[in-house]
Amino acid sequence: MFCDWRQLPTATDALQIGGISWRGVIVWNKGLGSRAPHKGYFRHQCEFILWGTKGPCNIQNNGPFPGCYEEHVRQKDKHHIAGKPTALMEELCKVIPYDGIILDPFAGSGTTCVAALKTGHQYIGIEKMPEYCEISNQRLRQITE
Repeated sequence: MFCDWRQLPTATDALQIGGISWRGVIVWNKGLGSRAPHKGYFRHQCEFILWGTKGPCNIQNNGPFPGCYEEHVRQKDKHHIAGKPTALMEELCKVIPYDGIILDPFAGSGTTCVAALKTGHQYIGIEKMPEYCEISNQRLRQITE
């Protein structure tokens, strides 16, 4: 789950209330091109990635993995207002066992699903906006065709 500093405490609580074992926090550094609110404040260049598991933590044996990822947002790869870089999501998929299933309950334009498919993983994407479901389907079709 991605969030910024404002939602971090509530998001960690939500994971645990939902029956997910909270395993840690990873930082995504979006770079200096990220939004700056105004003078006198810190740039909003980082987001937090909360990760957890439903059940035991059976991650790949090729870690340890980075605790901070630096990946810039590229407009040609952004299909949703809160879209994440596909390359970042592919890196995050590397920790998932190949028999594991990646769940994205806020799938948006399907970047997590695209990254899962590209890295050989199964996935479940949930999105309530029909227009973003169509964008996801188009992106996934481009990979499978």
